[in-house]
Amino acid sequence: MFCVECGKKGKTYNGLCIDCYIKMHSFFIIPSQIEITFCRDCDAYKIGGEWKKGDMQREIEEYIKNRIKAGLPYECEIKENKVTCIGKFEGRKIKEEKEVEIKEKYKLCPKCSLRKGGYFEAILQIRGKIANEKEIEETIMRNVEEKQSFVSKKEEVKGGIDYYIGSKKAAKKAAQEIKEITGGELKVSSSLIGIKDGKRIYRDTYSIRLPDYIGRFVKLKEKLYKIVGYGKKIELRSIDGEILHVYKDELKRAVWVNLEEREAMVLHESKDALHIMDSKDYTTHIVRKPKNWKGEKKINIVEYEGKIYAVE
Repeated sequence: MFCVECGKKGKTYNGLCIDCYIKMHSFFIIPSQIEITFCRDCDAYKIGGEWKKGDMQREIEEYIKNRIKAGLPYECEIKENKVTCIGKFEGRKIKEEKEVEIKEKYKLCPKCSLRKGGYFEAILQIRGKIANEKEIEETIMRNVEEKQSFVSKKEEVKGGIDYYIGSKKAAKKAAQEIKEITGGELKVSSSLIGIKDGKRIYRDTYSIRLPDYIGRFVKLKEKLYKIVGYGKKIELRSIDGEILHVYKDELKRAVWVNLEEREAMVLHESKDALHIMDSKDYTTHIVRKPKNWKGEKKINIVEYEGKIYAVE
């Protein structure tokens, strides 16, 4: 057999000798370009038909590799969008390279589109004196991310904060966790908002009433404490600055003390004490300087068993 290209005698492949066949034949079909759609509002991107977040370069490489067509076993390397395919044909090394163009588009991902439109499936209501708003919000956002949802609106209302959440599952999980970490009371209600495809559509409301003991005073282990925070444990601060963390059940052993804070004017500051004037009767006192004292002109005080104490 003779090569139809160069006339060389020998084995041919589609009428060509091996040299001409390798020279003229493409063993790999590598895509010329791929399209990536970026969300205008978040870090989501779409390659192919699915919106994702994470390692975009790895996703690009996987997408390209899955679309390479080859007529022989090969290895593929992608570096800075340059694709190199290496294989063997009849003992000969075959190497082909191609630069893949990345075409960019921008639009809102489905999640951001719903969020921008104000869509929500549930409302998570936090009611009461909020002492650990950061922890509560982190809990909400973590559950929202895990459920691939969003918070369409955060609204401060009389008595607390409302979070409008795109997913019932995210709202339910966040509400349950917040109930656990705060010791609050959780109530759930649903309201009919419409009918779709013959099915009733409900919106859920998760309302958490936080404990009302923040700022109150208790006597525990013969010492007076102010309740200043809560989480898995309740944070107490004694009138001499000691911090104590206890479980909610431990408060059953405490004596609740009805004290009312009032303002005092700071007249003078020494190393460990403050000289103050009581706003109630204008008497002067010397009190312990709080550990976190920042040089303010006024401070809160309480009167307990005939003595005046500064409180933080």
